[in-house]
Formats: sequence, C-alpha cells, structure tokens
Amino acid sequence: KNPQTRRTRSIFVVGVDPSADLLELPELTPDKLEEIKKADVVLFDRRSRSEFGPIPEWFESGREVFTEVGNRRVQVGGLFEMGATFGADGTILTSDLNFLRIFPQRERGLVDIGVVQLQPGVDPQPLVQQMRAFLPEDVRVLSRAEFIDMEQSYWEEGTAIGFIFGLGVAMGFIVGIVIVYQILYTDVSDHLAEYATLKAMGYTDTYLLGVVFQEAILLAGLGYIPAFALAVLLYDLTANATLLPIAMTFSRAVLVLLLTVSMCFISGAIAVRRLRAADPADIF
Repeated sequence: KNPQTRRTRSIFVVGVDPSADLLELPELTPDKLEEIKKADVVLFDRRSRSEFGPIPEWFESGREVFTEVGNRRVQVGGLFEMGATFGADGTILTSDLNFLRIFPQRERGLVDIGVVQLQPGVDPQPLVQQMRAFLPEDVRVLSRAEFIDMEQSYWEEGTAIGFIFGLGVAMGFIVGIVIVYQILYTDVSDHLAEYATLKAMGYTDTYLLGVVFQEAILLAGLGYIPAFALAVLLYDLTANATLLPIAMTFSRAVLVLLLTVSMCFISGAIAVRRLRAADPADIF
C-alpha cells in the first residue's frame, strides 16, 4: 500500500533465510539482513516504480516508513537495488518468518526455490545429475546457468512478450528488405544505360552484381550507424520510463548488424534481376 496515497498495488515479495548468504546484491549488507530478522520489517527496492510512493526519499531523509503488505502493517528497515521486471513493478525483501506472517495461508514447508551452495572449484553438473536421480520428479534440479536459461526461455517463448518482440523483428526485417530493394531498384533503373555500356564493353554480370552488392553494403553501414545511436537513446528512455533493466548489449548489436547486412544483400539480389535483363542493343 502506498503510504502517501493509501492506494494498493501488487508487489513482489521475497522471503529468504537472513542467516544464509543467498543473494548477490551490492546493497544487501549484513546489517540489513539483521534488520529483517525483526518482526514485520522489510527491505524496499529503491528502483521500484513510483506508484508505490516516495518510500526511498522518506527513508533516506531519516523518516520512519510504515505501510501495509497483505493487510499487515510493516516497517521499511532498509533499501536495496534490484529493479522492476516484466512480472513485477516493485520488490520487497524480508525474512522467511516475516514472509509467513504476511502470507499466513502458506505452509511452512512450502519452498519455491532452494539453494545448494558448493565449495569453490566444484563442478556442479555431477551433483545436479545425482540430485535429479535421488529427488522425486516434482522437484526440478537446475544449475545456476540452467535456472537463468529457464527464466529467459519462459519470457521469450512462454509469454506474449517474447512473441510480440519476435514479430516486431520479423516485420522490421521484411519492411527493410522492401525499402532497400526500392532504393537499389530505382538506382539500377536510373543508371541502366551506364550498366548496359559496361556490359557492352565486356564486363560480366558477376562484376556488375558485385557493384550492386557494394552499394547494398554501403546502405547497410550508413543506415546502421545512426540507427544504433537512436536505439541506444531509446533503450535509455525506456529503462528510465519503465525501470526495467534493459540496455544495448554487444551481442545484440552484432546480431542486428548481421541482420542488416543480410537484409541489404537479399534486397540487392532481388534488384539485380533488373540489371541482368539489361541488353545493350535494346538501350542503344
């Protein structure tokens, strides 16, 4: 519940054993873990959406912050930074006992995620295989990398978000092919006499095809540079507006570059059909 407006909004609640070092969050210090051992004390994600109220500002100003979660009065005992997700606009972190106080309908033995900590240098895969063979089928045993892949695959393949983004990429690729084709086709048509002259001089279709492909590569490069700068700006604007941890990565930039070059090559291959049909005798 927003402590300022008293309006309610869904928030993601995480309950952990405060005596175990489970989460890799820079601001999650031992002192803050000690705070959530107290009854009805939670930590609030400072990067939660503003609809939850000015909780970070109030807390940092020295003001005691009380609010309600699940119709239970709680106190904010500290802040941490994680960020919103596609499934949650904000997050609070508390102890496993406080979690059960907020959700009394939950059974004590009902655990969503259990963590097995290994000694440094231990290969987790053999242990994962042994645990899979030992534990019942309703328990999924995953390494950390497999757990991350499972989460990413869920949002990419199991929700409408992944489909919408994939459809947008496909539509952009198709529209790009059409636009670049129109540019190359118009250029070839405008200079058809020059191309026919080159053919009459003995230049082969392969050579002329290379000229068109060079133009396609130039279009890909000249279009990619400003588009990359615009994409970085849009990523920044989107991250600030939604508080989602999204940013341009090197692998994504390389993938888009390869798709851009492929798009221009396909357009050039289609446009070059006009060039092959050019007959010097017909033009002159």
